[in-house]
Amino acid sequence: MGTHVFEHRGYEIAVQPEQNAYGAWQAKVSVRRADSPVVEFRPETVQPEWLTQDEAVRDGIEWGTRFVDHKLEESHNPM
Repeated sequence: MGTHVFEHRGYEIAVQPEQNAYGAWQAKVSVRRADSPVVEFRPETVQPEWLTQDEAVRDGIEWGTRFVDHKLEESHNPM
């Protein structure tokens, strides 16, 4: 159950799969700019539960990449 680290558009996405008390898998996700110590975590709200560790990792990666894409779109299109 190690941490999986991915680069996406200048950001580092770290995904750590964890099993909950019921045996389902969830992903803890943190995102940071590659050149910055600032870390943003996936909110600890209701998250999907997965049957396998691989599914949780995939979900974490997808969430992280969507978060980065949204953050970059906001910085290019301020209201």
